Amino acid sequence: MSGGRPRQHIKKPDVGARDKKLEPLNVQLKKIDQDIALIRQQIDNTDFSESAKSSKEKLQTELKEIIKTQSDLKNKRQQIHDQIKFLDGQIKRKSGEINDLVGKNKRFQNVGQIKQRLAEIDDEIASGDLSLVEERLRVKEMQNLHKLSKDFQVVEPIRKSIEEERAQIDELKKQLNELNPRDVATKFETVQAQINELNSKNQVVYDKRKTLMAKRSALYNKREEIYAQIRKIRGDFDNEFKNFKKKMDEERLKREEDEKLSKILEEKDEKVGKLKENLNNAKKPAFTFELEAIENALTVLDPTYVKPSHSIFENDSSASQTATPAKAVNSEGLVPIVKKKEEFFSGSAVSKSKKHKKKNQSTKFSLEPSMIALLAELDIKVPLSKEDVPATVEQLKAKHEELTAKQPEATEKNIAEAEEKLKKLELEYEAKEQKVKDEIEAKKIKEQQEKEAAAAAAA
Repeated sequence: MSGGRPRQHIKKPDVGARDKKLEPLNVQLKKIDQDIALIRQQIDNTDFSESAKSSKEKLQTELKEIIKTQSDLKNKRQQIHDQIKFLDGQIKRKSGEINDLVGKNKRFQNVGQIKQRLAEIDDEIASGDLSLVEERLRVKEMQNLHKLSKDFQVVEPIRKSIEEERAQIDELKKQLNELNPRDVATKFETVQAQINELNSKNQVVYDKRKTLMAKRSALYNKREEIYAQIRKIRGDFDNEFKNFKKKMDEERLKREEDEKLSKILEEKDEKVGKLKENLNNAKKPAFTFELEAIENALTVLDPTYVKPSHSIFENDSSASQTATPAKAVNSEGLVPIVKKKEEFFSGSAVSKSKKHKKKNQSTKFSLEPSMIALLAELDIKVPLSKEDVPATVEQLKAKHEELTAKQPEATEKNIAEAEEKLKKLELEYEAKEQKVKDEIEAKKIKEQQEKEAAAAAAA
């Protein structure tokens, strides 16, 4: 991804194409405005005469006053009707109360008639001509008459109020007759007829003005249609331009994201390559170097040692190498000699002139620094004389067995550690990639909110 994403070509809206579409519409709009101005002038010139306008205005003012008078008259008549209706209801209610009190009595109409009857009863009783039964009947009648007299005393003010309310109704009906709407209606018809006559005389002028106004309305509608087309063209262009800017912003943010991700992936690839190399090395048997060094040391220190054959590379049996056993010699009194390339031992060289001297002529025992360093690294005691060599050989063999036994477990551990580091690195860079994406998305949202706020402030 180091090459980056190819830049996307985003076409910018063509302002010239927009203006080319608007040009004929602007020409039409100018022509319509000129026509509207001409018709307005014709409407102003086609008007009623001043005298006709003055007469009509006066008649219309008078008609408004008549209509107002009619409305006031109607309201007053309605108020009177409401009062009459209310008083009539009161009379009916009070008549019902009277009927409840004295309705069953059909003989007496007032208190005076009752008093007259009571006097007659007193005279009859005082005469002594009545039998005992008749006298008792007269006493009972007197009791009823006294009760009826009390009821009549209650009813009397009610009857009086009823008479007063009936008098009020008569007065209201008289007012209602005085508020006769017919005169006002006749006046309204007269004024309206005069207005109609005036309108009829000016009908030609009215028709001409009506025709001109209809033409003006048609031109208004046509102009509005052109305005709608202009708004649509401008709106479409604005939407295209907004979409263009949106795509440009998206492309900019996408390239910014790609550049950041590309840098992250380059770092990741470099580190992953190293970790994969470490993993491949970890898959090789553990202690390979140590075991090889021990085997080489044993080959030098113990001529009888046979170097085991094993695969140098995993799953590559052809890479095995078998050590050639060294020829057994009597090492007593001799200094170990190694090949030039190994250089583990060093000692005084024997000249050809002295090679036939006796074998018991001894030389000084010594080891190469590399051999000493190797033994020290393996924590093996460095032999100081040839007598110490067997012990060193045994220690080397024991160390070889120890490392060989630990090799599978150590190899698995090395592989697990290498894989864990690789997995951890993968997760680490996944988090970095996601962080970049989240930052770009947050930046995109922030820019969009700022644009919306700016648009709202400008509106």
